[in-house]
Amino acid sequence: MQYRFTNEFYNAPVIGSILLFAINNWWLKAEYSNWLTGKLSDFLFCFFFPIYCSSLLAIISTLEKQVRIGIGVALTLLSFIAMKTSITVSNWVSEILSGITASVIGLNSVNAVDSTDLIACPMVIFSILFVLRKVV
Repeated sequence: MQYRFTNEFYNAPVIGSILLFAINNWWLKAEYSNWLTGKLSDFLFCFFFPIYCSSLLAIISTLEKQVRIGIGVALTLLSFIAMKTSITVSNWVSEILSGITASVIGLNSVNAVDSTDLIACPMVIFSILFVLRKVV
């Protein structure tokens, strides 16, 4: 099962999107806060998170890739929509992620409720296409 995880997750597009997400969240947003830096993380998250979820499922289950990416997309959309529409969920996510990032890199993670961020939801389609074409 490790082989499936490696094919799906450890590749330039996915790792690059995670790195750009981190750079955007903890540097670009602070230096150049604008609509682009605000939406970039949303689009990147909606791309890499379904693949991440699918990859974790590949390690702990024998589910087929179509099922795994479907579950990853569902988890991504449910969590993303909740974070962007509920102040309670958004604050909870910010607290948890800030606890992690503050201890690792000394920076807080701030999530904001903003329903216009839901424009990034269709990005999960690219995750599906990427996984179904990328994984052998």
